[in-house]
Amino acid sequence: MRLVAWPLIACLLALPVVAGDAPVEAKIPPGYEPAAAEDELGLWMEVADIEKALRGSALLVNDADLNNYVSGLACRVAGDYCGDIRVYLIRNPGFNASMMPNGAMQIWTGTLTRTRSKDELAAVIGHEIGHYTRLHTLERHRALKKSMSAGTFLDLGIAVATGINLPVATMSAMLNTLAFSREQESEADLIGAAMLADAGLDPHAAYSVWRGLIAEEAAAEVKREEPGMFAKTHPDAAARADVLEKWVVERYGPPDRDMYPDHEHVDMLNRHYEFLMEDQVDTNRFGRTGEMLERHLAMGVDPGLVRYFYGELYRQRGAAGDAARAIDAYRHAIELGDAPASAYRNLGYLQLKEDDLDAARRNFRHYLDLDPDASDRAMIEYYLRKDSLEDGET
Repeated sequence: MRLVAWPLIACLLALPVVAGDAPVEAKIPPGYEPAAAEDELGLWMEVADIEKALRGSALLVNDADLNNYVSGLACRVAGDYCGDIRVYLIRNPGFNASMMPNGAMQIWTGTLTRTRSKDELAAVIGHEIGHYTRLHTLERHRALKKSMSAGTFLDLGIAVATGINLPVATMSAMLNTLAFSREQESEADLIGAAMLADAGLDPHAAYSVWRGLIAEEAAAEVKREEPGMFAKTHPDAAARADVLEKWVVERYGPPDRDMYPDHEHVDMLNRHYEFLMEDQVDTNRFGRTGEMLERHLAMGVDPGLVRYFYGELYRQRGAAGDAARAIDAYRHAIELGDAPASAYRNLGYLQLKEDDLDAARRNFRHYLDLDPDASDRAMIEYYLRKDSLEDGET
């Protein structure tokens, strides 16, 4: 399946606004349901169709371990609202999370690879719950519904959740309609940070998550890559992080511990790294991917897995000298241990191109030993037979 990172607008720049000594209060209680006489009930019914489509989407991640990690964290952050929130993990390498008015939350897998701790992932979740409890998502979807036909509303809702490409005209309408106001973003920032603290998580993650995304976009700019959704929708993210940091430090004091490494988050990444990162490499945004890999090494992600994806980056980029870099990276990954079986296969292909037939044959055989049911077994066996004939073997 080929995935696309679609530039969905999630939120605009907002600088936190303090209401006295505490964040603004929620507008709805836990267990909230709209009254039958209000237009909100009808909107909830239409949004339920979007949620139903999400449950049947090919992009929905069904892995129990990943879902338990994300949903458990969302429940911890939500507190009394836990029963109202349903989390859908969507296979998309971009960074995004969003909410529907009825409590359905979508989180893209790229958010997991870009957050450096469970606290940072919780910061993203808390921000979205803040939008929900202040009825920002209701206001946003209500405005969207007024500007769209019923069919377009359903299609656009699914696209918002999954990141599927849209026609330019429809996307333009979405960008104008779905944007939160500066005040709404400010409120969600404050509520999210407070939710972290109330859940026993580090509220300083509310701004540190922005720092990591800023570093990624800086790497992309250096490589002249197209800006991601984050850069397009947060042109002054550094200012946002600075002001939010000031508010958190004044309210909760300076950080009293180092958030990194977070072994629980790193362990989650190690268990699912190949699945999570293969889509990122396939985006062909190599500057961004390289910065992420460097960050993962610093976090303590299994170096064998990270070196393997350095090999994937170089192999797919194909710039001058990248073949040699990829070979070195695959070899390093294999030496470190825990490299995917495909490290041997891809190393074999590169060695085949270099006419290093003996080495290619050894790695192909090792690949089949590790993955005897490989879908490309017939092709690998063909290369083994071809190499044997060229060497004069029978």
